[in-house]
Amino acid sequence: MPTTLLLQLAGPMQSWGFRSRFDNRDTGLEPTRSGVIGLLCAALGRGRNTDLSEFERLHMGVRVDAPGRVALDYHTAQPVWRGSTATTVSNRYYLADARFLVGLQAEDAVWLGSLEAALRNPVWSLFLGRKSFAPSLPLHLETPGLREGQVETVLKTEAWRWLSQTERDAVGTSPRLRLVLETDKPREGVATSDAPRDFARRRYGVRYLRTDFCQPPIARHPLAEEPRYKDARHEVSQ
Repeated sequence: MPTTLLLQLAGPMQSWGFRSRFDNRDTGLEPTRSGVIGLLCAALGRGRNTDLSEFERLHMGVRVDAPGRVALDYHTAQPVWRGSTATTVSNRYYLADARFLVGLQAEDAVWLGSLEAALRNPVWSLFLGRKSFAPSLPLHLETPGLREGQVETVLKTEAWRWLSQTERDAVGTSPRLRLVLETDKPREGVATSDAPRDFARRRYGVRYLRTDFCQPPIARHPLAEEPRYKDARHEVSQ
């Protein structure tokens, strides 16, 4: 039976670009495969030249627990080290107040466990798409994040963790959440070039994504009452 590792990506700002070029930096509406693999590499202490073939066995899915909103950041910069007075203007998009549950499925539960251990004690700092976008919560769940079963089933049945009473009241008896799942059937999905092959040379393969919806159970307590959330706030206050 396959095993699925769950990660929670939450932060005031996130950016998951998949076709960014030059002065316009876009963001997808959910985490990209390249972004998630990049997080795993950072946790493991792997550089840009690392061999990514071992991650190809991962089957990925994303549940949008809070979609957030797309915002625009206007940047200007000057290459002062070259003595130039030219100004470069760039538009950088990001997601504000979004929250995602990411599932990574594989047959090797021991290997997935080693990935979760690395996320709990990362070698390098973890960030949500850009170095200035720190997560507001640890990426690992409060309980062990390994679940038996396929990623689609796990994402549909894992309890929805709410952040505030206002958010909880807004969904009523059950939230209707969007799922983005990989498919091996091109006719059933939309092609996106975010499957990393070589970070150093910026080479990416194509994967196909399909959309579904689910109504998972609701967690009894808000995220703010979980020890990991309290620990994160305590570390920031220090």
